[in-house]
Amino acid sequence: MSANEPREYDAVLGAKNPPPINAEVLDGIAGFKSRLASPSVEAKLAALCDAINYGDAGLEAAIAVFDDDDAEERVLATAAAIFGREEQISLLKKSASNWNKWRVNNQLFLGGFVDLSWADLSEANLSGTNLRESNLAGGNFENSNLQKAKIFQSNLEVTNLRKADLSGANLRKANLSGADLQGANLSLANLRSVNLREANLSQSILKKAKLCGADLSGADLTGADLSGADLSGAKLDGANCAGANLAGIKLIRSNWNGCNFTGFVFKGANFRWSKFARSCFHGANLQGANLERTDFTTADLSGADLTQANLCDADLSRAVLTGANLSGAVAKRANFLKANLSEANFNGANLSGSILKKVSNIDRASFAGANHTGCSWT
Repeated sequence: MSANEPREYDAVLGAKNPPPINAEVLDGIAGFKSRLASPSVEAKLAALCDAINYGDAGLEAAIAVFDDDDAEERVLATAAAIFGREEQISLLKKSASNWNKWRVNNQLFLGGFVDLSWADLSEANLSGTNLRESNLAGGNFENSNLQKAKIFQSNLEVTNLRKADLSGANLRKANLSGADLQGANLSLANLRSVNLREANLSQSILKKAKLCGADLSGADLTGADLSGADLSGAKLDGANCAGANLAGIKLIRSNWNGCNFTGFVFKGANFRWSKFARSCFHGANLQGANLERTDFTTADLSGADLTQANLCDADLSRAVLTGANLSGAVAKRANFLKANLSEANFNGANLSGSILKKVSNIDRASFAGANHTGCSWT
């Protein structure tokens, strides 16, 4: 039966008796819309309760209620309440603007909680949608467009977000533990204090993303692009960063003790006040990095490129700097106590006020043109 055809209890034009409140004045969807436009609040409420019976057309007409500045709260609350789980999924797939209208009123009158766990929203255009404080656990968002979406404080545990576009999205304090974000675009995304424990972020794009205070423990970041990302205060215990692009990242006051960064590129990174005790930077690129007050005690920096790096007040006691290149580095007041400097290059470096006591193989290091004013020597 067509939505425009009268149904068993529809009131049809020309009938002798006046239509009851819950009957249509005109046949089909036209009658429904007529009742919805009635000046009677009771007629509007009754019509809204019947909206779902007219499919997408009925729901779209219900959404239009939110554009009425004179609509009473009872009408708005009823319009917000008629959208069950399946209607929500349908609305979300069809129109971000209509979804956001509904969501605002849903939050205003009904508390706003949305449960779309295990929903299939793959390849959907969800750009700019309001999904804040929602349960999206186990959902399928593969290849979906979530650009600039608001998803903060939502539950996305074990959610499939493979190759999803989350660029510029706000995921602050969201739970993404165990989520699959392989190949996802998270550039410029707000991921502050996000739970990404055991998440798959391999080959993902996190350029200039804000990951301050995020928990990436055990996460897979192999081949990920983290260039320019802010990981200050992040937890990365057991994270796999093999092949990741970490150029220009910010790791202020972070704890990466005992991590393996062999061959990693940290060019221009900001590691100020961070801890890398016992970590391995063999052959790593730290050109121009800000390593001020960083803890490198017993770290392996053999063959590392530290040219033009800022090592002021850094602690490199007992560190291995065999073959490291520190030419042009600024290492004022740095602590090299008992460090291995075999074949290290300090040419043109500023070592004023540094501690070089009990270092080993210093005679095999190069200090041509270095400033060692006020240094404490062996």
